[in-house]
Amino acid sequence: MAVGGSDDVFDILKNAGSPDAVAAQQASRKARDEEAALKVQRRAAETIYEHSTQPVYFDSITVLGAQKTSRTFLEKIIKPTLDKSDQGGFTLKEALRELNKTINGLQHFDIFHPNIPFYLDTPPSYSFDPANPNAPVPLTAIINVKERSRLLLKSGTDLGNTEGSAYGQATFRNLFGGAESLNITASAGTRTRSAYDATFTTPINASPFSLIELKGLSTARDNSHSSHTELSKGFVGTVRWATPSHYLKQSISYEGLWRTITSLHEDASPTVRRDAGDSVKSAVTHIITRDTRDNPILPSSGTLLRLRNSIAGFGPLKGTVGHWKSEVESALAFSLFKGVSVSSSVRGGILYPLTLGGGVGPRPSTVADRFHIGGANDVRGFQTGGLGPHSGKDSLGGDAYVAGSLGMLFPFPRAGADSGLRFQAFVNGGRVLALEKPPGSGKASVGEEVRYTVSRLLSEAPSLAAGVGIVYGHPVARFELNFCLPLGVRGAYGEEGAEKARKGLQFGVGIEFL
Repeated sequence: MAVGGSDDVFDILKNAGSPDAVAAQQASRKARDEEAALKVQRRAAETIYEHSTQPVYFDSITVLGAQKTSRTFLEKIIKPTLDKSDQGGFTLKEALRELNKTINGLQHFDIFHPNIPFYLDTPPSYSFDPANPNAPVPLTAIINVKERSRLLLKSGTDLGNTEGSAYGQATFRNLFGGAESLNITASAGTRTRSAYDATFTTPINASPFSLIELKGLSTARDNSHSSHTELSKGFVGTVRWATPSHYLKQSISYEGLWRTITSLHEDASPTVRRDAGDSVKSAVTHIITRDTRDNPILPSSGTLLRLRNSIAGFGPLKGTVGHWKSEVESALAFSLFKGVSVSSSVRGGILYPLTLGGGVGPRPSTVADRFHIGGANDVRGFQTGGLGPHSGKDSLGGDAYVAGSLGMLFPFPRAGADSGLRFQAFVNGGRVLALEKPPGSGKASVGEEVRYTVSRLLSEAPSLAAGVGIVYGHPVARFELNFCLPLGVRGAYGEEGAEKARKGLQFGVGIEFL
């Protein structure tokens, strides 16, 4: 027995350093550590639950690791939690909830690494009074952050509506310690041939839901559907704010742009040639959006309502372009069965010419400001700008439009109901009109022209197209490959002024689709 026992001990010692034995020991140690950590977490959860109604208040909240961030900025983020704590009736459960809101606020500004641990304790001077067990307990919170690098350089590709681009970007974060940022971007794309912009953003009063954005830009956009290139240089200042509890986002902006319609094609229409040259746009724009959709790229439930109003050249705005431009968009999506959903959307807009300061009367709109409808991202089955008035091969755009779509999404075979790959069937259509005088009215006012045009828009049959296709909803963009069949097009193929339909395959990529 002794010899056998010695051999067993010898074998154990001999094999103790083998890779298999070391791996087994490490696995066993890891399992014990995980079990111990789980017990600690379970006990902590039980303790919190048992004392969730215990009255407490924050004696102090300390942020560690924020050497480059302004103390004033941090105090503004923390102050709402401290104020709520001081109102009385504050429980441990509410303290944890408010502290989590504070941490979410710190994460929102993208100046700290996302994993932000915190620690709760009582002050060293605190001692429990058995005679008064319901007295509020003071808490000290320590939030440990790690700041991101102030400079971020990146390059890549970007997908927008009807185009793709390659870009290079330099981002300077937390410039003055208040979550300010400066983004400098240069890009070249399939339609926006070149774009350069510098954008400075800063939160308002350290709020994660409101900011000021100042942008200088220079772009060159290829508008082949209207036989020209549009150059834009200028400044845009925007104030944005959100009300998450009501799913609302709003913005109000001022833009001052010097625009040039240039590089006309040899066969450009007389209307495009008339609008060529320089113009100055000075406009104020307000946008309000309420979006409850579960997924903006591939929605299966929820609604969207967006209103956009812009005034250019009126009163002190000056410039060489004067109009009121208003658009409304609504969308609805709902699920029939798992993986099968119905979506519909309607858009409409009106451009109302205004008299410039010191001018004699309203000027006609130009090709740069009118609505250009049609293409893979809005009314499928038509070329880009394919609906509405045309001259030769050029889209002239319109002063009023309406467009709508109804579609169904089905699971792709073997992909599963939760996959982003789907089949779709759709029918969509629209109508685009330029302002016209009522028949026999002689000299009509702009108001009379608008009323007559809107009445035509709502009474005349739209141009229509239907189709089926494959949709892939990627987190970055939506991809569609559709077979389209135009059902109603104004004007025969090749006829002067005819709309431009597209029968057959049509590929679309972008963020927003009709």
